[in-house]
Amino acid sequence: MRLLFSLLVLLFSLSPVGASHPQAEIDLCEVYKDRLPPGLTLALLPDATAQGALLLDQYCTQCHNLPGPDRHTAAEWSEVSSKMFLLMEVSNRFGGWMGHVEVLSSQQQETLLGYLQRYAGDAVVIQSPLDEGVTLPLWFSRTLALLPVVLLLGVGLRVAVRALTGGHKR
Repeated sequence: MRLLFSLLVLLFSLSPVGASHPQAEIDLCEVYKDRLPPGLTLALLPDATAQGALLLDQYCTQCHNLPGPDRHTAAEWSEVSSKMFLLMEVSNRFGGWMGHVEVLSSQQQETLLGYLQRYAGDAVVIQSPLDEGVTLPLWFSRTLALLPVVLLLGVGLRVAVRALTGGHKR
């Protein structure tokens, strides 16, 4: 019985303890820095001088590498940013659970989310001298991209049919 008790004490004393608080000297922001690929910089973001891009660089890189706006769709960004804003707020209020994190104001959150959704993975931005930019659905931009191929195939088929029929119309 004493041997069993000793083994249990030894087993539980060697098991790792999950800790994510400042006393454990674990900064989750540093632990999860590699969750996004490195190398993306502010200068490489679309419309890098926009307020949304500046906010993305200033606040999001506190805990992870810079995410590109095309990493998620517009709908996904709404959900992801909501979770991130909440996590930042909780971390800030409860003594740096994820390290020292600055939070965005509600106006900054709206600006950042607008930027992320404007350049999201399911949106294509067409720049025009007449306006700032128009966001088109992904299916529409893909259809436009295929239009020249479809036209060429149509012309090619017409030429092939004429060649096979000897140029006679039926």
